[in-house]
Order: sequence, then C-alpha cells, then structure tokens
Amino acid sequence: MLIPVVALVACEADLTLAACAIGLGLRRRHNALTFLASGAIALGFALAVFLVWMLWVVAPGCLGDDSSLSCVGGRAESGLPLVGLGALGQWAWMLVVALCARLLSEKNLAHVSG
Repeated sequence: MLIPVVALVACEADLTLAACAIGLGLRRRHNALTFLASGAIALGFALAVFLVWMLWVVAPGCLGDDSSLSCVGGRAESGLPLVGLGALGQWAWMLVVALCARLLSEKNLAHVSG
C-alpha cells in the first residue's frame, strides 16, 4: 500500500512543479496558452494513470480467461468516467498553482526577506 501512495505523491509533486514552470514561463502574455498547456498535461497524466491501472489491476485479473480482450474492455469501462473527472480536478489544481506562481513572481517580495 505504501508504494502506490508514494508514487501518487511523486506524481503530484511533478505536476505541481510543471504547473509552476508553466506559470513562471508563460507569464501574463499568454493566458490562453497557460490554460491549454496545463490542460494538455493534466489530460495526459490522467490517461497515463488509466493505462497503468489497466495494465497492473485490470489485465492480471483477466489472465486465463477465454475472452481476455472483452474481459479487459468490460472492466475498463468502470474506470473510464474517472479519467475525465481526474483530468478536470488535476487541471484545476495546475491552473491554481500556475496562477499563484505567476502572481508571486510579479510581486515585489524584497521587503519580506528582510
């Protein structure tokens, strides 16, 4: 149970850093590009998680079945709606992080450091 939790935390940290890079790299000039870039990364991540779930959880349960392809397809349908919800949630998270990174980079924080 520990390995999947550590893997998800590592993925979230990676996506948070990517969102910071998007926010700092694109700045205010390209608001639409910020939405598109973070959306594409979030969708790609959700599809990658879905693929890993299919390969590690769904497919081993169908080994030895006469109709393995229909078994995998039938079981995968239950997780397919979660891909969209996961991508939407991840996109919202990445947009918040990117916009916060952009906001903090534009503020004069010299007085905070002393």
